[in-house]
Amino acid sequence: MAGGIKSLILLLILGCPCFQAMDEKEVREMMALEQELLKNLQKYAVKLEDKINLIEESITEYTEEINEANKDPELYLSNPLNAFRLIRHMHQDWVSWQVYMEKPVAPEAVENLERLLPQLPEKEAYKQAARDVHDLTQFYDYKPSDLVAKNERNSSLHLSPLDCYHLGLERYEEEDYLGAAKWLSVTAENYTLSEYSDLYGLLGAPRWQVYRDQARALLKLNRPAFLETYEQASNLNPFNVHLMDEIGQWELTSTRDPMDPVPDPLPKPTKLERHCRGHVIPQRNLACEVLNWGSDFMKLAPLRFELLVEPFTVLYPNSVYETELRHVDKVYNQCPPINQFHLEKGVTGCSISNGYSPTMGRLRDRVLEMTGMTKTWNRSFVVENDSLKPLEISKLFRKSTKFPDLNVMEKTNVVATAIIFLRDVPEGGAITMPNYELFVQPKRGNVLLSVNEMQLDTTICPNVVGSGLVMIQFVLNDE
Repeated sequence: MAGGIKSLILLLILGCPCFQAMDEKEVREMMALEQELLKNLQKYAVKLEDKINLIEESITEYTEEINEANKDPELYLSNPLNAFRLIRHMHQDWVSWQVYMEKPVAPEAVENLERLLPQLPEKEAYKQAARDVHDLTQFYDYKPSDLVAKNERNSSLHLSPLDCYHLGLERYEEEDYLGAAKWLSVTAENYTLSEYSDLYGLLGAPRWQVYRDQARALLKLNRPAFLETYEQASNLNPFNVHLMDEIGQWELTSTRDPMDPVPDPLPKPTKLERHCRGHVIPQRNLACEVLNWGSDFMKLAPLRFELLVEPFTVLYPNSVYETELRHVDKVYNQCPPINQFHLEKGVTGCSISNGYSPTMGRLRDRVLEMTGMTKTWNRSFVVENDSLKPLEISKLFRKSTKFPDLNVMEKTNVVATAIIFLRDVPEGGAITMPNYELFVQPKRGNVLLSVNEMQLDTTICPNVVGSGLVMIQFVLNDE
């Protein structure tokens, strides 16, 4: 059971999108606290198991004694030793057992938990995490029923029925009764499917309560199904006087002043939401070519590329070698504070001189050969993105006061932007342009080239799983 609790808690913690929006230090501190809490709970479980083993051993001993007596009670009790043993046991042992049963199992573990509790996330952090999940599910049109149906160990997009229950409560508190009804309905339908469902009542979500809260949300929507849902709650907890009173009051109100049910709204995704979900129209003006001109190296090792004419965008698959990628990773991880920058929440990076190393110089030259130009900005920008909202690449730099020279030049001199993908993003994080049918999923080693980038507003879709890591080079006008 202790192992099951540990797995459940880790799943809930690691799956929370709010952790993606925290910096590395905060995440490490949070996970260290979680590990300490789990070790403390494990110590409690060991003490509890020791107590159970002792009780079971005593039950076995007492049972053997009583079974022996049941063979011939008169003969057994005629032996004064047996009579004394039985009477002494009943007179003294059961009083001691009462004291033992009332004794706390592991008071030191309880004290340690009390010490750690003040370090837990505050209520507002929890509410923000719930809002983050809601925003992502709305943006990507994730259905609660699909998320809870996924395998909770093998899927990065799984939510347990207990997760769904608390998301439903948060939506109810925000007066989003449609959202609350969806999450709570999924909770009720899938409550018994999880291998951890026995824990839900202990953790504050007994099954009857789930149905009651679902009924409350349905009632806010004037859905007739609320009465049937209340009935299911009552069947699970038939002697709950407060529940029976609540049902009775709403039955009278619903018959006295019936109102039309609130319908589900029709879906109206924005262009950006549609693109980020991968719903783009296939382009007829897409061409696949080979770049085999320019330097002698390019003639010997030509690069394949996919060209989109409108807007003029080129994708070079697998055009950066793994050794080069590892070098950039190393440089980024060792970035000195003076070169680090923060563009906005969840978006940080490092500016690296193109003359820092031969590898950085080769990458700059390769980008120039890809564009046919001769000049780039003198620095490259490695950007790590943990944001849970869409980001426009050009605006990130346009708003920053870190690069005033670049901000001055960008409107006239920046003619193209090269994005070198340094990390795969398993879910979300695609590159798109809201006004064009473009969708590029980040893949380590690929290069995306956009002409007139500053006018195209290339957008990074919200991350769901993993964080994006890219290196950006601005290609300048030759004049």
